[in-house]
Amino acid sequence: MKSIMVVEDEELLSQIYEDALKGNYKVIVFKTGKTALQYLENNKPDLAILDVKLPDMSGLKLVTEIRRKYFILPIIMCTAYDTFRSDFDLWTAKISDYLVKPIVLDELKKKIKKILGE
Repeated sequence: MKSIMVVEDEELLSQIYEDALKGNYKVIVFKTGKTALQYLENNKPDLAILDVKLPDMSGLKLVTEIRRKYFILPIIMCTAYDTFRSDFDLWTAKISDYLVKPIVLDELKKKIKKILGE
């Protein structure tokens, strides 16, 4: 079973992601970038879903840290701020895709399947 790492500090939203995806994927949820990076020391998920705004670091900083070790990990960025869509730094950080909250779960699932080649 493929695994998805979710980094989202909003409890309700992280639970929604987990409930929507857990039937088809192993879902591992983290509330901070630091805990996600610690997990990545010994684990390699198939995909990461990251919030742009986290309590301990920005999602862009987290992407930079992830890319230092895992250049090919597919990443979907999620944010409540549509202004990030035009953020050049976001796209040059090798993001696989981008969603604006509120997340439409069917859209998220389609993007995941496409990215994972399912």
